[in-house]
Amino acid sequence: MDPIEAQAALDSMAAAQREFAASGPKYPLWRHVAFAAVIGAIVLSQGFGPPLQILLFVLAMAAVAWLVVDDRQRYGVFVSGYRKGRTLGVTLALVALVLGAMSAEIHARVNDLSLAVKWGIAAGAFVVALAASLLWTRIYDRELQDGAA
Repeated sequence: MDPIEAQAALDSMAAAQREFAASGPKYPLWRHVAFAAVIGAIVLSQGFGPPLQILLFVLAMAAVAWLVVDDRQRYGVFVSGYRKGRTLGVTLALVALVLGAMSAEIHARVNDLSLAVKWGIAAGAFVVALAASLLWTRIYDRELQDGAA
């Protein structure tokens, strides 16, 4: 492949990315809320012992599978949050905050703190995950439009 063909291939890829950005999945608010609910359930599961912990975690994982299948059926693609680029900072920050919330739930369980404390921690994780999902999508869309993905 000569340099002209290589540049044409790169230009074609950039054009396809911009087209995907323009016509690709535009997630409705409920989709971001569903993601945040999954994160909240995973965090909340750590505040309880078995069998409730296992049940909540299994339901959250089933919801993840449902979201992947729904995205593929609805949009033709599932975009993973684990990717390089400008979104990586949002993903890593979310992982750190969720791990912190899970640690707080474990602390609440071990020290027999109230159900209100456990729900409060999970609610905080929900809000953080919702904000992260919205921000992540905004950054991802901008990357696609700029051809940087």
